[in-house]
Amino acid sequence: MTVSILWFRRDLRIHDNAALQWVCDNSTQVIPIYIHSLQEEKPWQPGAASRWWLHNSLLALEKKLADHGLRLKYFCGESETVISKIIEETNASSLVYNRLYEPHLHKRDLSIEKKLQKIIEVLPFENSLFFAPGSILNNQQLPYRVFTPFYKKIRPLLTPGHVEHDSASLASGLKSLKDVAVSSAQSLISLNLLDEPNWHEKLHSHWRPGEDHAFELLDAFIDDAISHYDVERDIPSIEATSRLSPYLHFGEITAQQICHSIWPLLEGQRDSKTAQSAEVFLKQLVWREFAHNVLWHFPETATEPMDKRYKKSFWRSSKRDYHAWTKGETGIPIIDAGMKQLWETGWMHNRVRMIVSSFLTKNLGLNWLQGANWFWDTLVDADLANNSLGWQWVAGCGVDAAPYYRVFNPNTQTKRFDSNFIYINTWLPEHNELDYPQPMIDLASSRDQALDRYKQNISS
Repeated sequence: MTVSILWFRRDLRIHDNAALQWVCDNSTQVIPIYIHSLQEEKPWQPGAASRWWLHNSLLALEKKLADHGLRLKYFCGESETVISKIIEETNASSLVYNRLYEPHLHKRDLSIEKKLQKIIEVLPFENSLFFAPGSILNNQQLPYRVFTPFYKKIRPLLTPGHVEHDSASLASGLKSLKDVAVSSAQSLISLNLLDEPNWHEKLHSHWRPGEDHAFELLDAFIDDAISHYDVERDIPSIEATSRLSPYLHFGEITAQQICHSIWPLLEGQRDSKTAQSAEVFLKQLVWREFAHNVLWHFPETATEPMDKRYKKSFWRSSKRDYHAWTKGETGIPIIDAGMKQLWETGWMHNRVRMIVSSFLTKNLGLNWLQGANWFWDTLVDADLANNSLGWQWVAGCGVDAAPYYRVFNPNTQTKRFDSNFIYINTWLPEHNELDYPQPMIDLASSRDQALDRYKQNISS
């Protein structure tokens, strides 16, 4: 008998799962596990909204494995200690998992691999991205700092052969695996992922975590919205985006699976307009790839600006202004609507994310890291690489960033992307142009102050 420990992390799916496929092909018995180890994830433990998603994603995976006679086993504690105890109790011969790419977790995994490979075969597999971070370099064998050259390098490498996948062998392999009991296994509820009081219940009306729903969303997006994605993706009142970001983060679906599904459209199966629109969508997946590569090569950018001139002293400090922003009480409708949408749904339209981020870092002059931390706690799709790159991009201090002196005007953005106030009225039902509270700051003068701050500290 060959007993394998299958360590789930952010690969909460059964299809297109290299670690699971290896277990099906090479094992007779399996121990599927999930380890909740907050200490090892510091300082980036999942935020409250992410923990809600994680709980429900694990529940969905648990049910899918149970359909094949397998029990997902939960543990709390130090990963190496937990796994060592499982090995001792079950005499497992293999530890199999898909890699995590955040630098602090990758370092943790390498340490575990080095220690445990003395007593067990350790088999890590690549996971979720088109290519392993660090493998795409420029002609000087240096990491890319600008997105467009990165995209031009990676796009020809994406071929039907690279993104194809076959789930037939997995289905038969899962049926033949036997489950192994572990006496120290805990329940999902014992991980305490859900906060008290249960504020998060509202999220159930907006999301259904799990692999199956990821594909339902993808199919619906391909059937309709993708044909207009290139022209409608910036309009927050229209359901024109895929909303797959949280599913990608938790590994309920992979970039390869998405690319495989849209490939016929990229090749013009529907029409040239849809092919062009699908290419714009694919570029967003490559942007995600770029974000992970940036964090891989420059791990300090999770907490420090890439451009060191934007040090802490560059930014203002105001608890009052920050709290008004988080609560959606700025007196600027598009900003307040975005922050209300975030609080109610754990998600915010990407165009609005840029507007509220610009307002925080430019008009209010507050540190981008404050905004990144708020998003980290409130977004169901909080992803360290994407969150860090996105905030530094808007703040003007990251790689390939929009310059700091580019200030989004919320009123102009509203006229362009929500001229009829459909989005604003959805999230601010009390909104009335005539008697809405006055803005907390004057947009024109605060923009001038931002430009002065730039001239005094950066451009001189």
